Amino acid sequence: MKLRHYLWLLFLLILASCAEEDRNMLAVQAMIDDEVAKRVESYRQSRLKLCREQALTEASKLADSILLEEARMSRDTLDKPPKPEKPEKPELKTLLDSTPVKPFILPRRRDTIATDSNG
Repeated sequence: MKLRHYLWLLFLLILASCAEEDRNMLAVQAMIDDEVAKRVESYRQSRLKLCREQALTEASKLADSILLEEARMSRDTLDKPPKPEKPEKPELKTLLDSTPVKPFILPRRRDTIATDSNG
């Protein structure tokens, strides 16, 4: 009798396992679909972020070049004035004073006694 119970139990387990196979496949497929959808969305978000960064970089370069061009156009267009010419050499004026030039301080006379005592 125990053997009969075991056989019935084995039969029910086999029957239950066969019935759930289709349900398990559907659950696995649903999990795979969810994971694929998450990865696709993640990839889409990363590409969108990269595209925005590239667009902003290109737009800032374009704006910078426009601002530089406007600054160049508004800059003063006059050139530097030329260097002035050298003036002519002035004439040397002669002094009206004709007295000879003398030194202000007269040289000292040498002391002959001091030179004799050293030698």
